[in-house]
Amino acid sequence: MIVDRTGRFVGLFYVLIAAVLFGSAFTLAKEPLKSINSLMLSSVVYLISGASLLPAAFRSPLKITGKRQVAILVIIAILGAAVAPLLLFFGLEQTEPTDAAILVNGEIIFTIIFAWIFFGERASDLRSIASIILVIIGLGLATTDLRISGTLFQYKPGNIMILAATVCWALDNNISRRLLVTANIGPASLAMIKSFMGGSILFVTSVLLGRVSLAFPVSLWPQIIFMSVFGFGYALLFFLKGLKKIGTVGTMMVFSLTPIFGIVIAILVTGASISYLQVFATALIIFGIIMINRKAKR
Repeated sequence: MIVDRTGRFVGLFYVLIAAVLFGSAFTLAKEPLKSINSLMLSSVVYLISGASLLPAAFRSPLKITGKRQVAILVIIAILGAAVAPLLLFFGLEQTEPTDAAILVNGEIIFTIIFAWIFFGERASDLRSIASIILVIIGLGLATTDLRISGTLFQYKPGNIMILAATVCWALDNNISRRLLVTANIGPASLAMIKSFMGGSILFVTSVLLGRVSLAFPVSLWPQIIFMSVFGFGYALLFFLKGLKKIGTVGTMMVFSLTPIFGIVIAILVTGASISYLQVFATALIIFGIIMINRKAKR
């Protein structure tokens, strides 16, 4: 079987860029969230990211044919850029931060499960399955440092909401991949549409809940704009580019490096520290990614 190694390398590179950019958002968002409502901030971030993608979208194909493709486009935009963030924000208000750090990793697990069950991207041998398990274990260690609260396995509406958010993102990831492959729509156009639709829905929700306030501190605007453009807008663009080239499972495996990049950026910017356990977790994730990509090259 002939393997397009160049195309796969480019796809891996795209996802790595996406992971670095999105990883930076954790540090960039920290200061604005101290003084801005999270729901309001997210709506502004999505709208700015959509606007930043307009130049790329103008050069990207966008020819949706038939009501079915239009319906799919609307569904993934609502699921990934509106419903999932809303569930996440409301969930975060009702659960422990350590619980949330573990539960958000459900996106990768659910994305891979849905890819196997519904979209035919199956692990062909024990080596691939072992690689995925290593990455999941590494993610758990990296994001929690084994500091797990006693409420993780209790019934809490916040935990359920966060898990539901990861299911929405998992469905979005898989359906987006199918749309990119089967329809004449480019990653930039899809990223722009999702950002604008998500931002608009989140803004309307903010209005309905009485959480509207655009009186952001002037000093925070450069940080918010930079985070919106690169941490969200172009992170999503490169994620979708990688998704189209290397498939759902491969993309999510590499994108699992996001929290690692987030930790490294936090260390460089804020002087935060990293534990030996997180270093070990990073090694596990990288080893798992290498294993599954060695298999893919054969």
